[in-house]
Amino acid sequence: MRRIGSDLGAPIRLLRMRSPSVSVLEAIPIRNFRGNANGGANILSGHFIYADQHLDVGRQGDPWPLPAPSERFAYWLHSFNWLWDVTIRGEKEAGAKARQLVDQWIAIYGKWNSYSWENDILANRLYAWMCNWPAVFSVDRLSDNGQNRRSSLYRQVNRLKSSFNQTPDGIPKFKAAAVIAMAGLLRPDKAYDYLNRGLDLLDEQIHLQILPDGGHVSRNPQDCVEALEILTALDQALERRGVEGSSSINRALERLRHVIPFFQNPDGGLASFNGSGIGDTRFIESLLKFSKTSASPFSYCPHTGYQRIHQKETVILIDTGETTPFPFDKQAHLAPLAFEMSTRGGRLIVNCGWSDEQPLGWRDAIRKTAAHTSLTLNDMSAGSVVQTGLKGKLFPDHIETGIDNVESTRREQAEGVWLEMSHSGYVRTTGLSHRRRLYVHESGNDVRGEDSLLVPIGGTPRSNNAIPFEIRFHLHPSVKATLAQDLHSALLIQPGQIGWRFRTDGGPMRIEDSVYLAKGNRPIKSEQIVISGSAFADGDGESKSNRVRWSIRRLEAN
Repeated sequence: MRRIGSDLGAPIRLLRMRSPSVSVLEAIPIRNFRGNANGGANILSGHFIYADQHLDVGRQGDPWPLPAPSERFAYWLHSFNWLWDVTIRGEKEAGAKARQLVDQWIAIYGKWNSYSWENDILANRLYAWMCNWPAVFSVDRLSDNGQNRRSSLYRQVNRLKSSFNQTPDGIPKFKAAAVIAMAGLLRPDKAYDYLNRGLDLLDEQIHLQILPDGGHVSRNPQDCVEALEILTALDQALERRGVEGSSSINRALERLRHVIPFFQNPDGGLASFNGSGIGDTRFIESLLKFSKTSASPFSYCPHTGYQRIHQKETVILIDTGETTPFPFDKQAHLAPLAFEMSTRGGRLIVNCGWSDEQPLGWRDAIRKTAAHTSLTLNDMSAGSVVQTGLKGKLFPDHIETGIDNVESTRREQAEGVWLEMSHSGYVRTTGLSHRRRLYVHESGNDVRGEDSLLVPIGGTPRSNNAIPFEIRFHLHPSVKATLAQDLHSALLIQPGQIGWRFRTDGGPMRIEDSVYLAKGNRPIKSEQIVISGSAFADGDGESKSNRVRWSIRRLEAN
């Protein structure tokens, strides 16, 4: 086993070794990046609010004996994901309340509970307690309650450590490994049992989950933010205890710090791909500022599979990757070659996106290709999700048939950037491949695209019939669209009266209702431009029936 200090087995370099007594542990202050003072004020008043659901317990009450409004609310509650909101109010105002809520939870659930001790909830709760250690544990350290809190924490850590392999794959397992390591920093007498074990497990998860370009294997930008927060918290704890972390942690920190700006729009929020929404822009900004990240975003994530085009005030992010691999695909979207576009006026072209506080009834729908700025063929997604039968029981929500053979070529010239992409997600069902070409002028005011459907080289047409298709351009809720009478162009107006003209040689074109779920806890009504057509099953992508050209050009200000 690797010893604390380095990958080469250097000796332990803890600043101080403490007595085995749990009651004498010192706090490890960790920066609070995510706390929301308004949320904390609500909890101090007895109002627990999540995903547009409420649990009111009164100023002196506690939520634990009461039935939760829903299972997802219970998950949030028992995960203590709200604890940062309380502790950000400060020790004088909220410290006693934080400890009271922890004590009340321990009194009811501290020994065991089949739901609240599930590994993903367990990892979340322990992470919240440890990151807020000064408020929860360091006051009244010799009191009975203080001792009970510490004993409960290590009872839960032991459970997590012994059942680590039962933790869901992805960020939950990533967090669980970090939590076990942090437990060793909080209790030096258990350093070999916890810290070394946790760091070994975390090295394995970093290797599995953090790709060489810094992206997360899930291809979800929000997971990059969560991974960076977890490693930043652990890194702070390691530094304060005088322990050198592994080289893999340092490399992952560096990669994550640089990839997150890649996924940011000019408004500071994330692009909406593979389960991500805008996110908490204040939290993201605070995390990156603490990391002292100053490098400009790069233009291509070759391992995660995304392209970024930034011309003047226009930013376009494009999904050019294949389907997320199993077992990290449980929330993956079927959105090949989808893109989002932001300008000086804000977000213009978007995907429907997702926020964890949105109604779960929308979750399946927004994973489909039609919920993205992409092309659907024969009213189908470019792949499928496991839903029924034995597979549905064993692998619910995973991808059954995914998107493969995604290729992209980029050319950067003085006058602009060209991007040519293709995927074979529809070949197995229709025999046709989808190709998308994109050009962005150096001014950022002229974007041109072309979508083609063709039989790939070596392929065979599946039928003699024409196959209907639709190309969708989802608009941000702040954008107002007006369709021209010729049904081949539309006027798009952003806040600040910034105008764009959308044109196409295909069609007819129409404007339909859409929905935006990348922000908040309720769907927001929006619109989408839809171009319809029918493609020949034996087409080469060059005929008018199998090729649609479109453009988005900025209108000159009056």
